[in-house]
Amino acid sequence: MSKPLHLRSDAISIQQLLVLEGIAHRLTRKYPPDWLERQGRSLYLATVATSFLTAVLLGLAWGPWWGFLVPLFMPTCVLVFLPWLLCGRVTGRPRWAHPLAVLDRPDAELLRRVVASVEYGQTVSGEAFFTILCRAHRAANYRHG
Repeated sequence: MSKPLHLRSDAISIQQLLVLEGIAHRLTRKYPPDWLERQGRSLYLATVATSFLTAVLLGLAWGPWWGFLVPLFMPTCVLVFLPWLLCGRVTGRPRWAHPLAVLDRPDAELLRRVVASVEYGQTVSGEAFFTILCRAHRAANYRHG
């Protein structure tokens, strides 16, 4: 695969983090949230409630051990595997955090100033940028936390 992307220093400055946040904001405008992202919380609550209701009905109908399987597997199947199979989406990530989403040339240049191992001419995907942004947030929280 590819080598991990590292920030130029161990501790990221606030200015570098603001540059990365600006890139993320522009990506959000370019790839607006879809239905899964907008309805995530209510979909999660409805899936959990439906799984427990189904577990109670199955437990009453066929025995107590069915009641444990449905709440264990149904939310994971509906909220993790189904979006991954149908849309190629990872649950909990924004829509632009996808391998097919590509940063614009000016944003890629800004990113190259902050990140050490992004080579010139290499296209930067939204997925790679999301990894960089998460690492930057962890570094900033570690430094300032």
